[in-house]
Amino acid sequence: MKVTGIQYAWEMSEETFKAGDKVQFDVTASDVTHGFGLYNENMELVAQTQAMPGYTNTVYYTFKEPGTYQILCLEYCSAGHHVMVKEIVVEPEGGASDE
Repeated sequence: MKVTGIQYAWEMSEETFKAGDKVQFDVTASDVTHGFGLYNENMELVAQTQAMPGYTNTVYYTFKEPGTYQILCLEYCSAGHHVMVKEIVVEPEGGASDE
C-alpha cells in the first residue's frame, strides 16, 4: 500500500481495511521529510516510520481491532504541520455489517 506525505496531507492508495489485515505501508514524501505515525482509536502510537523524498520506508501493521485509525505527521514540516491528519477505517472481518 503506497503512502505519500505531502505538505499538509497524506495520499494513500487505500483507505479502508478489515480487522485481521496485515498491511504493508510503503511510505515516501514528495516535498520535505515527514514522520508517519499510525494511531489507534485510543490515540496510542502503533506503528511509525520516516517519510522522506527519494526514499521508500516500509512498515507493517496488522489491524487487530476495527475502528477509525489516524495517521499524523511526527516531524515538524512547516506551518501547516498540525493539520496533516488522515483517517482510515478498519471494518470488522466480515465487513461493515458484521454484527
